[in-house]
Amino acid sequence: MAILVRQATHADGGRLAELLGQLGYPTDETSVAERLDYWSDEPTAAVFVAVSDDVVVGVAAVHVSPVLEVTGHYARLVALVVDEDTRGSGIGRALLAAVEAYARAFRCLFVEVTSGRRPEREAAHRFYRKAGFEDVNAHAYRYKKRLPQ
Repeated sequence: MAILVRQATHADGGRLAELLGQLGYPTDETSVAERLDYWSDEPTAAVFVAVSDDVVVGVAAVHVSPVLEVTGHYARLVALVVDEDTRGSGIGRALLAAVEAYARAFRCLFVEVTSGRRPEREAAHRFYRKAGFEDVNAHAYRYKKRLPQ
């Protein structure tokens, strides 16, 4: 399977909505277009798509941030999903390679990703471990606070 990885465009919006739904985040093409607009305004963020036979089969979003406690930056893999019909065919590895190349261009110290501790995410956890990611939750807590809208 030939895979091309490129930056996402508004024309990919419908397919991205489908993929995000497979990840467990149902959305629509209009919402994805709005999100791509604000992602494109971020000079240290990118949304990549993997294309095979002219069909978008995967997406990865990455954001680079500075670190205060040490000199440097880190990259956060915000989203990664491969179409459920094409998983295991190298698409995730191709997207991750694009994310890592992007992070290296910013001289990032590391790439981090968060994945829910749910049984349906176990394949993703295996993928990340195989790609060299370490589960560091035993070393730190992760807190989140929702802000009123």
